[in-house]
Formats: sequence, C-alpha cells, structure tokens
Amino acid sequence: MTDEKKISKPQDETKPQEQYEKPKTKKDLFIEDDNQLGKVFDADLTKKAFKFCLPYKMEFVVALFLSLLLSAINLLPPYITKIAIDDGISAKNISVLNTVCIIFLVTFVFRWILQYWQSVNFNSLAQKVTNDIRLRLFAHIQTMSLSFFNKYEVGRLISRMMSDVDAINGLIVNGALTLVVDILTATLVFFIMWEMNPYLTLWLMTLIPLIVTATALLRKAARNSFRDVRRKWAAATAVISENVTGVKVVKSFAREKSNLLNYKRTNRELRRSIMHSVVVSSIFGSTVEFLTVIGIAIVFIVGGGQIQKDVLTLGAFVAFLGYIDKFFIPIRGMSQFYTTLQGAMAGAERIFSILDTKPDIEDSPNAKELGKIEGVVEYKNVIFGYDEGQLIINDVSFKVEAGKTVAFVGSTGAGKTTIINLLARQFDINSGAITIDGKDIRNVTTKSLRENMGVVLQDSFLFPGTIMDNIRYGRLNATDEEIKEAAKTVGADEFIMAMSKGYNTEVREGGSRLSTGQKQLISFARALIADPRILVLDEATSSVDTQTEKLIQYALTQLFKNRTSFVVAHRLSTIAEADCIYVLEHGRIIEHGNHQELMSLSDGKYRELYQIQFEKLENAGKIEE
Repeated sequence: MTDEKKISKPQDETKPQEQYEKPKTKKDLFIEDDNQLGKVFDADLTKKAFKFCLPYKMEFVVALFLSLLLSAINLLPPYITKIAIDDGISAKNISVLNTVCIIFLVTFVFRWILQYWQSVNFNSLAQKVTNDIRLRLFAHIQTMSLSFFNKYEVGRLISRMMSDVDAINGLIVNGALTLVVDILTATLVFFIMWEMNPYLTLWLMTLIPLIVTATALLRKAARNSFRDVRRKWAAATAVISENVTGVKVVKSFAREKSNLLNYKRTNRELRRSIMHSVVVSSIFGSTVEFLTVIGIAIVFIVGGGQIQKDVLTLGAFVAFLGYIDKFFIPIRGMSQFYTTLQGAMAGAERIFSILDTKPDIEDSPNAKELGKIEGVVEYKNVIFGYDEGQLIINDVSFKVEAGKTVAFVGSTGAGKTTIINLLARQFDINSGAITIDGKDIRNVTTKSLRENMGVVLQDSFLFPGTIMDNIRYGRLNATDEEIKEAAKTVGADEFIMAMSKGYNTEVREGGSRLSTGQKQLISFARALIADPRILVLDEATSSVDTQTEKLIQYALTQLFKNRTSFVVAHRLSTIAEADCIYVLEHGRIIEHGNHQELMSLSDGKYRELYQIQFEKLENAGKIEE
C-alpha cells in the first residue's frame, strides 16, 4: 500500500465496533490513600515478607542464638550481686568476693565481645535481606509496561524502594528477632524471680494488666499519629519533588519565595505531626517507667517486710531490684512492637502490591526470537484504546516495505505516537495484528523485538556519565572509534570536540549543561550506533533549531538508508522526502501519499497543516527582519 504512492480515501467509518474485544478494566494497584493503613497484622503479607529470609536461615539462627546468649549474660549481674552480698559481704568471705569480682570481669569482657559480634551479625543479616528486597523490586519494576509508569508517580516508586523496604526490614530482622528475644527474656526473668521469691513475683505480676490497659488505650492514638506523620511526610516530599523537578519554571516566574513559604507551611505541619507522635510515644514510655517505679516500690514495701522477717535475704532483695528493670524493658519492647508491626504492614502492603502486579506486556509461552529481519512492517485492522470505550487507534491498516521511510502527521491527540508505541509493543492492541516480516509481534519475545528497533524521542534523556558513555548506551560493545564515527555522521562531533574534555565530558543529570539540540544529536548518534533494522523518530527534530535542523538533514538521510523508518513529525519540512506520509485524525488514517501528492489535494488536511506551518515560519522571518 505504501509503495503505490497513491492518495487514499478515508477508511470506512461505518465498520461495526462489536468485532473487537473491549479492553478489560484494570485495578489501580498503586493508588495510595495515606489515610488507609490496612490491617495491623496480615498473615499472607507476613509469609511473603519472610520468604526473603529463606536464603539466610542459618544466619537467622545464629543471630537469634547470639541475641539469646547476650540476653542471658545480661541477666547474670543481679544474680552475681546476690551471691556477692549474701555469701561474700554478709558472710565476710573474702574468697567469695574475689571470685565474684573475677566472674564479673570475665562476664563483662565476654559480653563486650558477644555484643560486637551480635551487632555486626545482626546488621549484616538486615542488609542482606534489604538488598534482596530492593533488587527484587527493582528487577520487577524494570519488567513493567509503560502503562504502569503512566499511572504511578516516580516519587512514590522511589519511596517504595527505600522507606517501605526499610519498614519491612524492621519487621523481618529487628522486629521479629527482637520480639522473640523479648518474650524469651521476660519469661526467663520471670522464672528467675519466681525461683528466688514466688510471693514477691506475684505482687509484681499485678502490674501486667496495667501495662496491657495502657497499651490498649494508647494504641488508637499511636495508630492515628503514625498515619498523620506518614501523610504529612508524603506531602513534604511532594513539595520538594515538585520544586526541584520544576526548578526552571519556578525561576522563570520568580516563585522562589512563595514556594519557600509553601514548604515552610508543609514542613511546620510535618514537625507538629512528628511532635504529636513523640508525645504519644513519650506518654507510653513514661507510663511504663512509672509502672516500673511502682514495681520498685512494691519490692521495697513487700520485700522490706520479708527482710525483717528473715524470709528474704539482702542479696536477693538487691537482685530483685535489678531484675525489675530487666523484666519491664522487654515488656516495654513487646508493647512498642505494635508500632513497628503497623508500619511494616503498611510498607509490605505497598511493596507487594507492586510485586504482585503482572506486566501488561508479557511474552507468550511459545514466544520465539525475532532474529534477523528485513524490516517489512504491516498493520492489519489495528484497534487500540488505553481505556475502555475510548479508542485512540481505530481500524488502521497499512504496509511498509523494508528500507522505506514513512511519516505520521496530524493534530495533537490524533494517535501518532501511539502507533509507534504499539510497534515497539509498549502496549498491546485490542484487536487486529501488527507483523514484522509476516510474524505477529505478540508471538516473538519483546527483548528480540526491541533489539531490532532504535528509538529517538522528542525529550532526549541522557544518563549521568560521559558523552561517550551515553552514545555507547545504544550498543555496549561499541568501540571508541565507532562511537566517534557515529557522532560525526549525525554532526555531533564538532560541538563535542569543542568541549574541554571532548567525548569524556561529564554529562550532568538530564544533560543540563547541553543545549536541547546537542542532546538530540547525541540521541541520534546513540540510535545510529545501535544499527537497528527499524528506526523510530518520535518528534525527534521538533526541539531542534533551524540551523541544527539543516545540519542533521543529511545525517538523517544516512540514518534512514537500508532501514525501515517511522517518523512522527511536527515540522512537516523534515518529512518532505518520506516515501509515504500518513495523516491521522481521531485515530484513523484520512490521507496517505508522498509530499507532492498530498499537497496536490486542494482541500486536503496535510496541505492545510503545511500551509499553516509555512505561514508561521514566514511571519517569524519577517519579525526577525
């Protein structure tokens, strides 16, 4: 169809729409309501989280053993003090005191060594688990389709990679292990105290219901406080992200002061929210401390009476005082575990909402490698819409022979970019077929498909690194000479060599030190070095000035040689030599032919667009004069 170079009539608009299957609606998996925290405990999420621990089972066992051993050693000093007082000081036995001093010294040296070992082991395990979760999350995000990134904010994705992963790590490593150690420590202390004095121990147990009640009363306040901090934190992060991302607009309109005031308000609200959470946490901590003091008072009152009756020794009395704090510290930790669990569940829910999301575009089970291709591309009655009932491409058919160049023009929203996105299988069509050399692109692997394509976008993205690194991104095994030759072909060599370090010049984030035209030329070189059989230019020259445009016209001619090329054009002057130009309107092809044929249509859409653009250029020239 393309090679016939004849003007087509508008395609039939009466074709019934029932023949294609409407796209299924999909749940928004990442739309987060900061007011919703989800369940305090979710068994399924916990199972999924702990699967990341399976490769490190032995490390977990060692970490648990070291923690328990350290806790057990920490319980020795009060009991050793009891022996020193009862069997040493009271009995005036210097030999016992000397032995106790040696035991104290050995115990603290051993505890210092064990504490160092436990700390290193604990943090090493935490980092391994955190690293695995982040790698898994990053790898999964890399597989997602464009629709995923169209829906979900970059800032939130980064937040998942960092803060939410840390929250899960807090549950898996610090939370779970610490909880187990706290439970076992509290149990062991209880039995030690029970063995020393059951009556006094029962008196202390009367404080447990008070701690449980305090925890229950403060739980709702802690939950609301946690939710509010997370919401205010997200708002503050959003303000920073918007200000940094849109810094050029901010400076262009001199909005620095108003933005600062806005951030001050947001930051002030965040500070108030954090302080409220600190108050809630402090009330809880102070309550437990107060109950600890009550416990000490009970020991003094009840224990003091037992000493007078010779039921309790002075050494046991002092040891009991020491064990009170060692009993309430793990109790306090178990109560505070609620907050850790709540944050971890919220983080786990958001992370696994991503990990459980399957890409829209997946290779079929029988997908094969595309292999080396000639580059014959055909669209057969293609229908596509991003959302149900809203078609972007409506029954489009055309064929492009290998090595030919075709262009797509039309007003904004006509479907030009969507057509080439479908070719790269960034989205799957609703019905019809797109074939390359007769092979349906849905039956080949996406990797082999995209390896045969080179894409240059309107907004050229450059990675941090050197100019040479950015060009080499098109083909990682390209030599320095090949890179320089590609740059010369597209006319980039001159401005690159004019820089202080030439091809080794560092490109800042987003290529901020380069002009728009220079970034585009580097993108052309990157596409050329990849040597694709199918080349796609999506508004690739719209941001290039007239002088630069003339510079790359010859380069584009070289770039198009022996390649099937698709060009989405804003500047119609850049596509005058295309083999065929397709004019799109509302997702349909309304005209097609070469430049001369389309210009010959007195009432044609292409002629109208071309004349409007030409008049603008002509008026701009008069103004300059």
